[in-house]
Amino acid sequence: MGIAGTEVAKEASAIILMDDNFASIVKALLWGRAVNDAVKKFLQFQITVNITAVVLTFVSAVSSSDQQSVLTAVQLLWVNLIMDTFAALALATDPPTRSLLNRKPDPKSAPLITLGMWKMIIGQAIYQLVVTFILYFAGKSILSYESEREQEQMPTLVFNTFVWMQIFNALNNRRLDNHFNVLEGITHNWFFIGILLIMIGGQTMIVFVGGVAFSVTSLNGPQWGYSIVLGFLSLPVGMIIRLIPDELIRRCILDLFRRKRNPEVVVTDVDFESL
Repeated sequence: MGIAGTEVAKEASAIILMDDNFASIVKALLWGRAVNDAVKKFLQFQITVNITAVVLTFVSAVSSSDQQSVLTAVQLLWVNLIMDTFAALALATDPPTRSLLNRKPDPKSAPLITLGMWKMIIGQAIYQLVVTFILYFAGKSILSYESEREQEQMPTLVFNTFVWMQIFNALNNRRLDNHFNVLEGITHNWFFIGILLIMIGGQTMIVFVGGVAFSVTSLNGPQWGYSIVLGFLSLPVGMIIRLIPDELIRRCILDLFRRKRNPEVVVTDVDFESL
């Protein structure tokens, strides 16, 4: 083609192979899908944390006699660090795998947040809010806490449980599809494992030695067990959410919109006689 013909071909082409190797197209597809999935994983995790933190902070502040939230400003800063920095590094560093090529390509009009993502976001947010509200409003009676020391530990128990649910939900968000194996390929991403350990170590240090700085009170063994178990339950809850077919949710949403657009008019016998 010559130099001039080659330049014309480059300008008219959509993809240019710099190494004259068609295998580069496969690598480009793998990395493109991996980056797209990384953004979606981070958004799914971040929106879930935002919904839970905002609702929990607002409701606890409004219902409190002194108008103070169960999560303090410093605790929210730690949650924000988990949500933005650590989660972005952990969920965005998954290497591409061959399984990414097994699915069909997404159309250009596909939304960034899919129906399956909304299903997981809303499901996990509901679970986290139910757990934290029960602990906050009824935890003292359920756990039979009567002493002043035990009552002082309740806000810390809510905070610790909330953070542990985010830690386990980070594992849950490693998959965007409806498959159960959220640990697939985790050994190939040491960034995720390292950041997960940093989050666990940081939360442990805050509860043990945070004291006045983080407005926490040290917890005993059973209370740590409650926090970790309730956080771990985010994984089986995620499995249950994945069992709900996306098509069923899509049909329910479509039926809901159709009813709003075409409301049914019911004429009773009394109305008919008045006419």
